[in-house]
Amino acid sequence: MNKKRLQKKEIEDGWYFFIDIVGSSNPNLSITCQLEKIDIIKNLITSHLASIKDSEIYKSFTGDGMLIVFLNYTSPLELSIFIHKNIKEYNKTALENEKIFVRIGIGYGSFLSFRDGVHKEFAPWGHELVLARRIMDIARPNQILLTDFAYQKIKNDFLFDKNKYGSSLYDKGKIMLKHHNELENVYSFYKIDEYGNNSDIEFGIDLKPLIQYQKFEETFIAPIQKFCEARFGTILEKFKDLTNPSKGLEIGLLSTGLIYQVLFENGGDYISATYLPPGEYWELQNNAPLNLLSHQEKALRRLDHKNVARSHFRFLIMEKEKLDNDIKANQNSSLLFIKWHSENNVELYFINSSDINSILIKYPKIVHNVGLGFWKGKYVLQFGPIMEYVNKKDQNHPLLRRRFWLHATGSETYNQSNNFFNELVDLASRNKLSRIDHNYYNKIINGK
Repeated sequence: MNKKRLQKKEIEDGWYFFIDIVGSSNPNLSITCQLEKIDIIKNLITSHLASIKDSEIYKSFTGDGMLIVFLNYTSPLELSIFIHKNIKEYNKTALENEKIFVRIGIGYGSFLSFRDGVHKEFAPWGHELVLARRIMDIARPNQILLTDFAYQKIKNDFLFDKNKYGSSLYDKGKIMLKHHNELENVYSFYKIDEYGNNSDIEFGIDLKPLIQYQKFEETFIAPIQKFCEARFGTILEKFKDLTNPSKGLEIGLLSTGLIYQVLFENGGDYISATYLPPGEYWELQNNAPLNLLSHQEKALRRLDHKNVARSHFRFLIMEKEKLDNDIKANQNSSLLFIKWHSENNVELYFINSSDINSILIKYPKIVHNVGLGFWKGKYVLQFGPIMEYVNKKDQNHPLLRRRFWLHATGSETYNQSNNFFNELVDLASRNKLSRIDHNYYNKIINGK
């Protein structure tokens, strides 16, 4: 243990690993059984730490759990994998009440050291440390959860080929944690049949105190109800425009992101075509408040790939010169765009727009403007360009709007879109289209 480091009472950065044993204090279990579970986990942790000497800078047992502070993210992730693989083997032969399940929370951030009156060393304390403990508390059995700050650091390094862990990180949405006033992003570290648990996180809200002790006057309830009904009516009217093929709906980018979220929540079998080059697409669609790729990635994660064989495609429709120039001019964003598709098993193809005029002319209902998103069996979304308007309140920051047209399954636009994508997929399957991958990227960058 690095005691010199902890003697300094200055701000330091650490990786926080919290673990506890699910149900270890169950009164139906004998004390002997409870202690055996604690000993097994304690011994696993001790043996692993011994194999990676001086990796931890602080550790503290908390009965059936432990806090360990590391200097890098490799240590807590590898420790999590080691524990899960070993308890998986142990559980194969253990009796039902002897089986071990753990919860793990991992965070990253700054901490201050202080004398806690218990340990000889200075103990760490900080906001991200508390977050790591909080997300461990909401984890399901054998689930490994990460805070947003920890996820961003690991994922960013992964995108630049600095680690192997990024492909095993899954967004579990925003969660309200104990004593927190804002929602926190939470992520799962999971690899099928090896480690982690990728189940959705659920938590309950106790409404009994509100129901029992709060009495609302009619003068309060009636205005609130009218307000909600009026806003709901406005929303329905807006969606009438959205599904009107002659009008469409023009909305701000925050609402655009919400529409993407709703559509992806309701459908996972998605295919798309865009007229935007890779660099421009990545910068626009991957950033808040749109987050199209984030919503699509969540939908892909929910699919049961073992039981359902699906192929996912995205087609780039443009002249080759435009595509190649974008890759050269926006190397980082283009590479990230291409890597996203390879990591999420979405096949990315290029189509020279002049080569498919014979296909495009057959489907007049499709607006070939900026893009087309198709959810099989659900709906098709045609989206136009993003437009800027003068912001009277702040002319340095114009108002951004985007126009949409949404068509449900069974409509003529939906049927034409279905046939349109069937033709494109057929061309791809017969190797008539160019695949956009790392080889294509390297060829353009290296000029070969």
